[in-house]
Amino acid sequence: RRRRGRGHMFLRRCADARGAPRRVVEGTLRVGAAAAAAAAASSSRSVSNSAADDVLRTRRTFTDDDCVRFGALTGDANPIHYEDEDAGRAGGGAGSRVKGKVVHGMLSASLFGGLLSSAHPGVVYATQELKFRAPVRVGEEIIAEIKLVKRSGARAKYETVVKRARCGEVCVDGVALAILPKEKS
Repeated sequence: RRRRGRGHMFLRRCADARGAPRRVVEGTLRVGAAAAAAAAASSSRSVSNSAADDVLRTRRTFTDDDCVRFGALTGDANPIHYEDEDAGRAGGGAGSRVKGKVVHGMLSASLFGGLLSSAHPGVVYATQELKFRAPVRVGEEIIAEIKLVKRSGARAKYETVVKRARCGEVCVDGVALAILPKEKS
């Protein structure tokens, strides 16, 4: 029997008659009290659908530790992700200076895959186009959203967006194409 990693999140979807997601139920696989407490403290991971059943969203606050781990995995050692002073010099002109450490753009965008797989276990995330419009700061709460805009058979096109929770400013947006798993009969 294979054991999953610490604090592994599991999500189960409920579907209507068409197989479209209605709501997502969230839970944490308890593999150790310390791991579960650390996961709960570092983020608020809630996934919810809109009334229209075609929008999925989650809230997240990335920590310094999240950025350090992501940087170690990807090899991205850019100091704007780790030092306030370096982040303040980023971006060129005085009006565009960043205040505070910046979350890796791809770390913010990685939330889209989690939303897709929570609604459609077995989905293939085929393509993603992204535009990075504003920096996400470490410790800042964000909302990641995917909205179904077109479906043709198993192919589904989604608008994707990451925005600031406090003011709604768009930080990352784009379009994703997913190949959905076959529906059970």
